[in-house]
Amino acid sequence: MPTIAKIIWTAGFVIGTITHCLDLFHGGWLPYDFRPLPWNIYWTSLTFLDPLAAVLIWARERLGVWLGVAIIASNVLVNGYTYLIGYEDFLFSLSLQCAFAAFVFFAAWEHSRAAEGEG
Repeated sequence: MPTIAKIIWTAGFVIGTITHCLDLFHGGWLPYDFRPLPWNIYWTSLTFLDPLAAVLIWARERLGVWLGVAIIASNVLVNGYTYLIGYEDFLFSLSLQCAFAAFVFFAAWEHSRAAEGEG
């Protein structure tokens, strides 16, 4: 993966990390009490998974790609569903996540194509 793509990837997941850290700082452990416990656990887990994806893209690229795809796909699905059931405050962040997801999916697709060419 090109260095600029890794930098954008890292920035996106670091922004997610900061967002979840701020939520924990302001709301305590499992701060998302406006949703059921599984959502709360999921969003809290991103505090640890987002930085892992940011590090792995540099240290173990293939693993980082798959973790990043899993994180952003699940995050867009969970946040999209949350928006659709009435949490309209999610619209702005969901829009940004969708744009980042498009980048992540394209970068993963390019990474996969390059890996196929090597093998």
